[in-house]
Amino acid sequence: MAEIENKWKRTEYETWDEAFHGLAPMIRQQSVRVAAYTQVLYVQACAVKFCMYTKVGTERMQGKYADLAYKCGLYHQLGKALVPHEYQIWVRDFTEEEQAVYKKYTTDGRTLVANLQARSERAWLRRKGEGVEQPTRNIPWLMIRESCEQHMERWDGSGYPLQLEGDDISPIAQIVGLAKELDRLASETKSEDPFAEAFQTLVGQSGTLWNPELIDILKTCRSKCRAVYTKHIHYTMTLPKTIHLVEKRKERPMGLRYRPMVSDTQGTVVAYEAIPWFGGIQGRPGETEDASELEAMLVRKKLVEDISSYFLYEAADTVLRIENCKLQIQAVLLQMLPSFYQLNTQLQQFNQLFKDQPIPREKLLLTVPAQTVFTSNKKNIEQIERYLRNGIQLVLDGYDPEKHGEKLSPEQLKAMGFTYLRLAPELYQKQETANMIIKLQEADFTVLGGGADSQEILEWLSACGVAFMSGTITGVVVEEDELIRDGLNRER
Repeated sequence: MAEIENKWKRTEYETWDEAFHGLAPMIRQQSVRVAAYTQVLYVQACAVKFCMYTKVGTERMQGKYADLAYKCGLYHQLGKALVPHEYQIWVRDFTEEEQAVYKKYTTDGRTLVANLQARSERAWLRRKGEGVEQPTRNIPWLMIRESCEQHMERWDGSGYPLQLEGDDISPIAQIVGLAKELDRLASETKSEDPFAEAFQTLVGQSGTLWNPELIDILKTCRSKCRAVYTKHIHYTMTLPKTIHLVEKRKERPMGLRYRPMVSDTQGTVVAYEAIPWFGGIQGRPGETEDASELEAMLVRKKLVEDISSYFLYEAADTVLRIENCKLQIQAVLLQMLPSFYQLNTQLQQFNQLFKDQPIPREKLLLTVPAQTVFTSNKKNIEQIERYLRNGIQLVLDGYDPEKHGEKLSPEQLKAMGFTYLRLAPELYQKQETANMIIKLQEADFTVLGGGADSQEILEWLSACGVAFMSGTITGVVVEEDELIRDGLNRER
């Protein structure tokens, strides 16, 4: 642990504001929400005389400290300001040493708060790097110190850093700990109603992780806590949007619409095809064009990378909403601009995308026209292969074995890393195509179908075992919000 800590020079802070702004933006935002929850719970706790049977509770659970309770929630993670941003947010694959560094923010926070308070009281004593807590009998100061150090302790003794249990945990620390966990669950739970699920999870932990009396207080404050949630988290039936680029605006000049992809003739929706559109046509308000009509212009103006990034993030955002609402949708298939694959490698952009939008990579499929791959030079082919090796799910679109010859034979495609194929519509309803589909499936390819514009074609594709089928017969094109509402209605 000492080796990790020696990788940076710990920052010394002179003021509370300076220390708070040493936190990563995400931590500051979370702390503001926790502070709001804390104040709501604290006021109710004082009203019902929570922990008044203990000396500590008698001193701390007084209504006059309601504003202080907010500060306890606001500053409870202040110890994280002493380490770099990458150690301020818990990561599942932290090593044991990194976990120890992370957990140390509780005790470091108490000491940091003590030193900041001492500087506030005796400004003439500018002790830098002292690292020793100065004792105090001041109740407000003690409450903030306890909030920093004990908010990760749990009722059954399973928390840290001191493994305190029961009434040994300060009442204000119990409240801040519950407020923090409520915020974490409500922010991360994948559900149509994250707050409700978070609330029920905490109620179920009464008597183990949380003081039963405190859970009763939470139940009483449910509506007020939901108001905090609604105020601080933009609620659209799922988690808040994480990328400002895809904020939906009426005046935006482009976007995606979604066509259902079905798995059978009964119309069981298993995926959606994301279709780009462009508006802003001069003299024709309300009309849109598709990507193929504008691609030459986008290439000429060198906009392909930016436009592709926009659509990638918007499609990934839709996948995130689908995941959060637990819809039984296997994937979103995004129609990519063919010229995207002539750009220099975009692997770094993909990696950032999946970092920004924490979705399973297999849930976002991207089309790459078979003709584009067929005519690509060696450099572009190697780039496509690199995407596939790194888990980018590419669907070879418009595949015709006769037309594309040995260069794109099933064996070559398998060697490149392709697992998804969508056949050219002109091959449909032929016996030799049905036989080819069977062979492709035996070779572990997933075969998709497009252009299902009649019941007859839909039935033929279904009989051939095609996984996802789209076309005018599979459903009307919808906006993202309609997609979510339709999915929720289907599963009720």
